[in-house]
Amino acid sequence: MKNLENLTLLYIDFDDFQRKRYLSLFKNYFRDIFVTYKDPLDFYYDYSPNVIIVELLVPTAIEFVQKVRKIDEKVLIIALTRDSSVKTLMSVVELSFSSYIIKPISDKLLRDELIKISKKVENRDKIYLPQFCQWDIKSKTLLYKDTIIFLTKRESKLFELLIEKKGEFCSDDDILFFVWGDDFDKSITKSSVRTLIKNLRKKLPNGLIENQYGVGYKIIA
Repeated sequence: MKNLENLTLLYIDFDDFQRKRYLSLFKNYFRDIFVTYKDPLDFYYDYSPNVIIVELLVPTAIEFVQKVRKIDEKVLIIALTRDSSVKTLMSVVELSFSSYIIKPISDKLLRDELIKISKKVENRDKIYLPQFCQWDIKSKTLLYKDTIIFLTKRESKLFELLIEKKGEFCSDDDILFFVWGDDFDKSITKSSVRTLIKNLRKKLPNGLIENQYGVGYKIIA
């Protein structure tokens, strides 16, 4: 599970026996692990973990997750708990837990769950687009059917902007400012935008970039 090897884990559990048991497994997969059952929010602020695994019977566990979700929608949160009540399940759904695991669980099944989590980590940095295209946020790479589409520096900047707008139209001025930035001068005009769009479209499947006259350009992500 190479996707987990560079990630940090905050593990929250008050049961010494259970904590030691599962820690022995987690240590095989995560780069660093921080363990607590008191003041988990302080640990979250201090270490900014990539993944949180929490026993929901820990006092204030749900309150802690609620506070985390207000400031971080992307951190992966896993419930590893003895609490299987309907009320808790509803909280898990509402707070977008990545996984809900009821104790006790065998090492094999827990490893299977971690494999699922590792795949979520892999997909977290990818945006899936129409026409079999993917945009890798981390590497800023565009793929078509798993084949890299090579973009120039400005084409890549333009595509990044269209992705960031999340389906909203980008005006010519938006594109001029974002793509050319400090290099902007009087020789760069709106015709430069049209030329850039035209060149980019030649590399993409038909219809991926939409335009509306007088409004701008967009991608539906």
